[in-house]
Amino acid sequence: MNKFKQICMKAHTEKKEALHNLYTDRHRYLSSVSSSEQPVEDEKLFHYRNVVFQFCGTGFRTMQQMILFIWIPETSVIGGNPVGRCRTAYEDWLLRLLSEAVNELSDSLQNDHKDAREKPEFSMQTTSSVVTGRNGCLYAAERHAFRLRINFRVPLINGNVINGKSTYRETKNMLDCICDRLEAMDRQALSEHVRLYEDQLEIRDFLRESGLAAFVADGSVLPRQADTDAPMEGAVPFRSPESLRVTLTLSDGKKLTGMGLRRGITVITGGGYSGKSTLLDSLEQGIYFHVKGDGREYVATDETACKVYAEDGRVVSDTDISPFFTYLPGDRELRAFRTHHASGSVSQAVNIVEAAYGGSRCLLIDEDTSATNFMIRDEIMRSLVKKEPIIPYTDRILELKEQGISTILVIGGSGEYLKYADHLLLLEDYHVLDATEELTPWRQTGTPETAQAPQWMRHKTLPSLPMTDLFFGERIEIENAKYIKIGGCVADITRLTALADSDQINSLTWLLENLLGEKETEQTELRDRCQAAAGSLLSDTFDTVLASRTHQYELWLEEVRGLDLLMAACRLRGC
Repeated sequence: MNKFKQICMKAHTEKKEALHNLYTDRHRYLSSVSSSEQPVEDEKLFHYRNVVFQFCGTGFRTMQQMILFIWIPETSVIGGNPVGRCRTAYEDWLLRLLSEAVNELSDSLQNDHKDAREKPEFSMQTTSSVVTGRNGCLYAAERHAFRLRINFRVPLINGNVINGKSTYRETKNMLDCICDRLEAMDRQALSEHVRLYEDQLEIRDFLRESGLAAFVADGSVLPRQADTDAPMEGAVPFRSPESLRVTLTLSDGKKLTGMGLRRGITVITGGGYSGKSTLLDSLEQGIYFHVKGDGREYVATDETACKVYAEDGRVVSDTDISPFFTYLPGDRELRAFRTHHASGSVSQAVNIVEAAYGGSRCLLIDEDTSATNFMIRDEIMRSLVKKEPIIPYTDRILELKEQGISTILVIGGSGEYLKYADHLLLLEDYHVLDATEELTPWRQTGTPETAQAPQWMRHKTLPSLPMTDLFFGERIEIENAKYIKIGGCVADITRLTALADSDQINSLTWLLENLLGEKETEQTELRDRCQAAAGSLLSDTFDTVLASRTHQYELWLEEVRGLDLLMAACRLRGC
């Protein structure tokens, strides 16, 4: 810490260029190639109490904007226990323990009567009800430590020169805040947090082993407070129908009971405001792990589940829609269909084709947000309209089931899907009843003769877009709309509702920039590229400060699925 203090005091009232002394040690060595002296830059580490910290710059244009890394020894957090597959739970716990305190400390330093540049600012990534990987805290196995990432704005005097005294003083106060909270850590609460994460991992193992698409534990609270992600007060706790109730015993001896939805075709119906869409929304969010008190801690869905909508106006590029269309006006190519403004039926067909291509094993569909002419065509309309290009989803749902793709469908106005359902759930005032036995009079097997066996899309590449030499990605949110803008390209991701946090949109922006900057060939599968990119997101950015472009030092990243990245990439359009 004395070394850090010396650098700060020496830099006091110096120009911003002197800040490089905080994160580099420059010395000279004799090059074996040119036999001339060359400068070398090594990482500079500072020690204080039980942590190690270091700084990183964000570019010559933003010298006062720095990244502060704090390394916390794993023994301070987990003792002698192995991290194992609960690494994410430990990272999440540290963020929840420290981020609010650090951000509050930073807020207390601000002064409305002074230029913001004259006060130091620290910011840590915040969390939500979801437990997932975030770059604000990452575990480094090779260092046996957790790394915190803090955005730090160095205070300046008159906006021009470094305030070294304030830099040292407030950095020390911030480190004391972190160390004090670590020393006062509630280890029992940490143990419960990790145990809950382990329970949720075991539930997902149970889904795979038991052939279930989803599990909803008895006692879960599914409704949300208006405009929040908090559980609704006074909501009816979930209770499974007896016929669908399953029991699993966790490794710690805890027994869970709840509704197990088997793979296949599940129809959810009921009157208005009975809880149909609430159940479907909870199943969509069941791809995530949730914190204690969320109400959905023991709701788990196949991790590839994807909700699909009708999206009037979405862009489509080179997508095979032949499974759902026999022709389109103008003899447009079905196997490489493209448009800048898709209709509701076309967009929903495209969304299903892309989800299947991306590896989804469970489609979630709500009748209220679907194109009616795509979802159903009853016998009267079939007999009346002889020339119909649309092959309705009813004609493909059994084929998708045979391919291992389940459908969970909410309906309220038509009973067409009762012919194909394996299970029927009837909701009344948020109470779930198993009405499967009532399906017998309407049940139908086999694929309708009008629909020929389709060839599903097996190959896709990135859309061909006008590229600029430099990408400047940004996230745009306007009321209920969400967009990603990269250079001259825009992706409307409003209907990617599986995204639970705005930091995931940052991740999509970062990953799309990288995908657009890579070379690809016609043999390159977009699905494989997206899976690889999403899987390496946090490991690839571990030693990266995301400062290669002017805006990116501010980016917080959060894990996303390769499927979500694929769906975002398919929505890119050139401006």
